[in-house]
Amino acid sequence: MATYKKSQALYALWRTLSNPALAGGAERPPGIFGRRFDKLVSVNVPLLPEERVGQAGQDNQFTADQVFLMAVALTIMDSGLGLGATGFFIYHARESLKARYRAIMENPPSPFPEYERDDKRVYLLFQNRDIQEFYPPIDSGKVEGWAGTGTPPLIVNPVYAVGLDGLKEKMNTYLQGGNYNHALVVELAKMASVLTYNLKHAPIAKRGRHK
Repeated sequence: MATYKKSQALYALWRTLSNPALAGGAERPPGIFGRRFDKLVSVNVPLLPEERVGQAGQDNQFTADQVFLMAVALTIMDSGLGLGATGFFIYHARESLKARYRAIMENPPSPFPEYERDDKRVYLLFQNRDIQEFYPPIDSGKVEGWAGTGTPPLIVNPVYAVGLDGLKEKMNTYLQGGNYNHALVVELAKMASVLTYNLKHAPIAKRGRHK
């Protein structure tokens, strides 16, 4: 299985998720983006503690599906979730997301912005509840995967939808009444295809740059 260095993962994530017009067309990410990557690593995205090298002088390597986890994490952080909530969500969704990535890449959409006859889009939907008085009673000490202080986040009803028709079908039953009235929707397939293309073409930075 191919693995990638941190510099390659950063390059691919930046090229995939940033807007080239707003970023001035920069191929390499700014330092703050690298620090954001490190903060996600600190909450076990994309590597669990037992998956890290843990030895001086050795760098972690990342598989494509692990870099995909990082892309999903950055996307949902960009939508407004905090670092702890993002790490918590990825902790519980990691195996499902990795399996979905592998399924997408068996028949991926084009990584280029072009018309495609077949609808290969895959959507992730979930609800993030942020107002804690709406929460059910929660014993923080018994919530697996929550390492933060205070009440763990409440992220409910994560589902996948395949294609626009599948998204419409999910939404018909997903949004109900006053309580279930919103959803975060993230398209995964195109992102996975573009990310994988960028990973395969990512240069290896010389030591001392984006290690």
